Amino acid sequence: MNIRLQSAALLLLTAWLSAGHAAIRQIEQAFELGPAQIELPARADAQLTVRPCIGCPIVALRVTAATRWFSSFSERQPVGQAAVLEIYRAASSNPQALVHVFYEPQTLRVRRVVLDLPRGTQTR
Repeated sequence: MNIRLQSAALLLLTAWLSAGHAAIRQIEQAFELGPAQIELPARADAQLTVRPCIGCPIVALRVTAATRWFSSFSERQPVGQAAVLEIYRAASSNPQALVHVFYEPQTLRVRRVVLDLPRGTQTR
């Protein structure tokens, strides 16, 4: 093997290895919470508070006008905060009702809230 071919192979190998070690940036985290673990805000510019586990400290997340609100995972379009709050209030007495909160870990800004209600629960 000549020196040019060896150099090219080494350069390709170096590029391939360095690409494999690129930093992975986490862009979103999520909580899956029961009714006793979450307090949904009534305003679009308020805090959503969660208690991830028994004994865990309360986590305050920031809700903005850009936060998207879904009544279920099957929804293609957000239904809005007011509709989700109304549905959640009606279903929150059921301990099997869940709320999924997706947020940016760097800013603690809530990106979307999705209800996960038991079968037979009215969604709208």
